[in-house]
Amino acid sequence: MKAIVNGKLVFPDRITEGVVLMDGDRIIASGDCLVPEGCEIIDAKGLYVGPGLFDEHVHGYKQYGECIDAKDDARAAALAHLKHGTTQITPSAAYSLTKEEFISQIDQCNEAMEKGDTNIVGIHFEGPFTNPKHGANSHLTWEFSEEACKEIFERAGKNVLHCTYAPEMPHGERMEEVLKKYGVIGDIGHTRADEASLLRAVKNGARIVTHLFDAMGKYGFDEAGQMTPGGLSLQGTVADILLGIPDLYYELICDSRCIHVNASSMRLALRCAGEDYIICISDTTGRPNQLNPEDYPPEDPKSATDLNFNQLGQLSGSRLSASQSVAHFMKETGTDVRVGFKVGSANSAKALNLYDSYGSIEAGKYANIIFVDEKFTVKKVIFKGNELSEIRE
Repeated sequence: MKAIVNGKLVFPDRITEGVVLMDGDRIIASGDCLVPEGCEIIDAKGLYVGPGLFDEHVHGYKQYGECIDAKDDARAAALAHLKHGTTQITPSAAYSLTKEEFISQIDQCNEAMEKGDTNIVGIHFEGPFTNPKHGANSHLTWEFSEEACKEIFERAGKNVLHCTYAPEMPHGERMEEVLKKYGVIGDIGHTRADEASLLRAVKNGARIVTHLFDAMGKYGFDEAGQMTPGGLSLQGTVADILLGIPDLYYELICDSRCIHVNASSMRLALRCAGEDYIICISDTTGRPNQLNPEDYPPEDPKSATDLNFNQLGQLSGSRLSASQSVAHFMKETGTDVRVGFKVGSANSAKALNLYDSYGSIEAGKYANIIFVDEKFTVKKVIFKGNELSEIRE
């Protein structure tokens, strides 16, 4: 048995002094409890103690001199993020992959989860049937087919937890039937859907918004930017509608320059949705041979070391970790560590129906725990009851 002492325990509703007791890979008690004799003591040294982070949207890893694409080595990419405190992750197989690459990533995740030596807890399909006009390399979006749906969803089985799609596409309603059939949560993204399509999607089970404000268009306009018959207003965007729909979870990519989501939009999302429905993600991509930040002057967004741009100069995910995304969100919204653990862990676990096992340091959950300072810098990672030897901030 192990006991974490001298820490500020972070629960969803409070921060308090106390103890966390772990036995094997589970938390058996937390809060105001006694330390049994013979326990191995882990001294938190006054740091905040909370649940390991949950990154539900990530394509790879690109930091510390490493560049790992999840399509090539999903397990290695996930374990690199573990060093930053991401103890739960759902690698994202994207619309830009070939069918062979998509299936390979599914197989890798399945294999890692079967072995159990991983922080992968499921799979995210970002597409492959999204709107081909929205997102980096969006022209690579797959053409919808029943055969392709059957192949990828049955290949992933119960391990595919959520799937991004564009409700306005001709196959939108059919996708909702597919997701319901396979028990997969619908994510709305890479879209320019109108209000009717979005409300229908939510009614049919859509629950998560893929990177709010990113890869979302105006819903009342044609390709030339002219208002179409029935177009609503010059302010009309998909994000406007989605923020007005209750009980949705909203992903935000929070980089240091607020390029993916500007600071005022972060605050707007928090004000509209509340702290229980915001999810900070990394959306890290690990592809090599993309633009090098060192080649651009400091005033150019392409010089940001936590952003990623593809060969076409398109903003294509990031080089973030989930902990860094949370830290930037906290800084720009003025929220505290308690909220940081909600947007970085609890809310993803709840959105994906995994809160019984992850997302807080309550008794009965996995002993996936991190220590952070007041700026949410990760100082220690405990994964399934064991301390990691290498930590990356």
